Amino acid sequence: MMLRQAARAGAQSGTIMTLADMGTQLFVEGETKDEYSVERTLRWTVVGLTLHGPYFLAGFSMLDKQFGAATSLRIVAMKTATAQIVVFPPYLVALFGAMGYMEGHPDIAEKIHTQVPKAFTAGCVFWPIANVVNFTFVPPALRVPYLACSAGVWNSYLSWTNSKSNEIGRQEKGR
Repeated sequence: MMLRQAARAGAQSGTIMTLADMGTQLFVEGETKDEYSVERTLRWTVVGLTLHGPYFLAGFSMLDKQFGAATSLRIVAMKTATAQIVVFPPYLVALFGAMGYMEGHPDIAEKIHTQVPKAFTAGCVFWPIANVVNFTFVPPALRVPYLACSAGVWNSYLSWTNSKSNEIGRQEKGR
């Protein structure tokens, strides 16, 4: 049963992360058909399938077990704070580590050290709001799809940030 849930969560996240990166490349960054990077999109697909979906399924299941149903503002606040402080940072480390590895980054630790604090700071604005909605209004069975949809917006930001850091790194090497 848990394996089936993890596979479903991975499929949902993989699909949404794929679409988020495609949208980021085509509409935010204005890439043309020739400039579009299929490899970049596939990296986000892999992260969604293997990391994001299963990780947050387990993370939110743990929060539900720890705090129970969100029956009060206090429980919602506790779940939101715990998600932000306990669940989110390890995910960012794993995300930027995986991206660095798949991109062939020469110094993955440096990529993590540079990207995680920026992403965590931005996430402290975005995710508490998304998680208050998540824990207050979304039933447990729909949390991963809701999270994946919210993550579509968030992942557009991460995709853009990740590609910008890669651009800066390439420019610095060319000097």
